[in-house]
Amino acid sequence: MVTVPEYQASIATRPIFQSKLDVKADADNFGAAVGRGMGDLAKGIEALGTSISNVKKQRQDAQQTANGGAAEQKAVDPMALDNVMRAKDRENQLAAWDRAARYGEGGFMTLTGRAAVDGRADYERRLMEKRREFGAGLSGEAAALYGRAADARINASLQSAVVYSGQQRKVWFQENAAQRVDSFARDAVVNFTRPDLVTKNVAAGLLELQEQGRLEGWSGDTMMARGSAFVSGVHRDITLRLAQDDPIAADRYQKDHAGQMTGADHDMLTQALESEISNEHSKREAGAILTSGRRAPAPSDDAAGDLTDAGSPSARTVAAAGPTRIRQDLAARVPGKATETIDRLGESFATNLAAMIEDAPPAIRDGLQIISSSKGAPDSVDLGWKGQALKSGAAPKEVYDYIHDNAARYGMYFPVTDDPEQAAPFSTRGGTVAPRGNRVAQRALGPSTEDIDRSLAGIGDDKVRQLTQRRVQTTLETQARAEDARIKQAKAELWRVIDAGKTPDDVPREIRQAAGMEAVSAAWNYMQTVAKGRAGQGDEVLLYDMRRYAAMNPDGFAGVDLSDYRGRLGTGAFRELSELQNDALSGQAAMKREGLQLADAFAQSQKQLESIGITANGKFGAERQAAIQQIARFQNALASEIAAFKKENNGRTPNEFDISSMRNKLLLPLVLREPEPAAEVPMLELADWADLPPDARQGLASELSRDLGREPDEAEAMGYYKGIVSLLALAAGADGGIRHS
Repeated sequence: MVTVPEYQASIATRPIFQSKLDVKADADNFGAAVGRGMGDLAKGIEALGTSISNVKKQRQDAQQTANGGAAEQKAVDPMALDNVMRAKDRENQLAAWDRAARYGEGGFMTLTGRAAVDGRADYERRLMEKRREFGAGLSGEAAALYGRAADARINASLQSAVVYSGQQRKVWFQENAAQRVDSFARDAVVNFTRPDLVTKNVAAGLLELQEQGRLEGWSGDTMMARGSAFVSGVHRDITLRLAQDDPIAADRYQKDHAGQMTGADHDMLTQALESEISNEHSKREAGAILTSGRRAPAPSDDAAGDLTDAGSPSARTVAAAGPTRIRQDLAARVPGKATETIDRLGESFATNLAAMIEDAPPAIRDGLQIISSSKGAPDSVDLGWKGQALKSGAAPKEVYDYIHDNAARYGMYFPVTDDPEQAAPFSTRGGTVAPRGNRVAQRALGPSTEDIDRSLAGIGDDKVRQLTQRRVQTTLETQARAEDARIKQAKAELWRVIDAGKTPDDVPREIRQAAGMEAVSAAWNYMQTVAKGRAGQGDEVLLYDMRRYAAMNPDGFAGVDLSDYRGRLGTGAFRELSELQNDALSGQAAMKREGLQLADAFAQSQKQLESIGITANGKFGAERQAAIQQIARFQNALASEIAAFKKENNGRTPNEFDISSMRNKLLLPLVLREPEPAAEVPMLELADWADLPPDARQGLASELSRDLGREPDEAEAMGYYKGIVSLLALAAGADGGIRHS
């Protein structure tokens, strides 16, 4: 096999190729000195040329100085000057267009991101088109001058466009990366109920951030900070999303992921959710309180019991407790513990009455008593205070305020009856309490005041406890207002039917039930009055009491439901009281001043009537009723005189002298004549419901069941009987009304 010979270092050079000569040649031996000489010669020639030029310039300057500075100037060529101006004009137009194309509205240099990158080609194309457009029509030297100037400007513009598009390409990348990271964050938030999808999207977002950091050259610290901010933002947004449905769940999620959130996000969430979490806790606490129901007292060892030994609260609600224990508690408030009064009450009425008494403040509750059944209203009782009837006016003001302000919440009201022993003014006529309808009120089924206070005391957080208390109170107020509005709407519909010439029987049953038995009875009484042709007449005592109530307490009078008394008020009186009520609701200061004046006039008249022996004090029975009627007629006449004076004097209010003159004019006939003996008023004698034989009550209930399609309760049967009584009175034409034997 043929091989290539290799050099062997040990082989010596053949003698034939050996020489004893040493070569010692340098740059000068090869002509370096000649080159340096020629360079020096060139420099000398350059210096000579500079010197000659300087000498020549000095001579020219000296010549100009000698000629007085009038240097010889070369004449300008007009054609060349025109070409220069044309070229400059076209280049100026190109410059103006270029500035607008770059920096004007929608210009290339105002675009960012992808729009700038995509817009560069269009800008360059239009720039070249404008170069040709503005250069059109130029020729010769003008075209050459424009071309050189335009090319210089275009080159500079194109260079700046390249740099700007490169910068915006980076912006485009950053925006794209940020949008992608944000997309992963949004996907994680919308799938907050799926922890696996949350973890997946968080991981994808972190990978996108790593890619962005690699391309942009982020440091390790920057990458760590961006990743932490991304993860924290995801958990922050999930917490806020949970707070929309359940702030408590959001608070729990925040605590579980506190280690993955930044301090700023954690503080922001704590501040943002603090009030929402407290509100949610209070909402749940209030809901638990309001839905717990009223706990009925547990039976005590002593079945009779007394006010202090009436049993303690049990776990049973009123709805499941039955009437026995409730009646036992009410019977404990009857002097002598007589149960007959309580046994005659309907089930719903007894439940509502017991609830209202139970919810009274202890200082009021401990003194409230049930005196007896009322003489003037069926299925009603007279309340007392520490042994005295409330209708006597002897109870403290806070007692009347409580029962008047809260009776409607428990489905009850205080009717103004025809009881001759009723001597208290209208504002204190809270002695007789009667049911609005025959169902248990929502408030009577709800938790008692003590139950609410006990539940509130068990809430440890002060803020949550205060919010819960306000929420419970607001809910109860809202329920009371809604119930009151429902009753008023039902009454308005009832009277709309009556005004149309129909009877209460033509009103749907559910509306009659909502309006209440008293409203239906008032409607029947009104129809009876109209049938007798006495629609313009009315109850003088009631009118006087309401006038006095409106004068002394406009705010309290504004809350009176006048429709309850429409059947006992004349048409003019009802209109007058309605106007007074509207004025009271508007809170007019003039109305309050006139009311105080009228109340003072009534008080002065009361004293003068007493001075001539016209008083109800010390009188009883028919004689007392006649005195009350006479006082009411006098006071109403005085009120009419005052109203007539204002009408005749263009609204001017009478002074004390004017009122005194009116009073003396009305008193004169009373002084000059002997008082007339009280006339015996004919009455239609009918048995009271409680005095009806059992078979008669059973027969009425059977008749009513055929109309209702079910068995009626006692309250419904009693209301049916009252309707029959009203029809009998209407048919008989009894002038004196009805008296229950």
